[in-house]
Amino acid sequence: MSDDNFNARDVTRPSTKAPDPNAKFWDIADTFIHLANENCKGAERGQVCAAMMYAAARFNAFTASVDAPNGATFKSELDPAVAYFRTEFEKMLRENFRDYAENYKSYHPEKP
Repeated sequence: MSDDNFNARDVTRPSTKAPDPNAKFWDIADTFIHLANENCKGAERGQVCAAMMYAAARFNAFTASVDAPNGATFKSELDPAVAYFRTEFEKMLRENFRDYAENYKSYHPEKP
């Protein structure tokens, strides 16, 4: 699994009006978030959350397998690939938790 073109810290939404080089990334993320919110209308939020994590894990495994030149290489790179995805997910998760902690009132004005 290669991380040549992706680094979680590089995908922070810029606050300027300059063209966003990560616009496609944000559009795709927003599409998944919208889909998750729509699914929450007919399922429990925890179930949707678990399904999103499973889907991400499944798609990431697929992506890593496609990037591998052969099955033996894929198998030999499982641990580094898992470590990469775990590290990047944790960065994103911590950043979003920090954002929600710092902006809790604006995200949840109905709560104390």
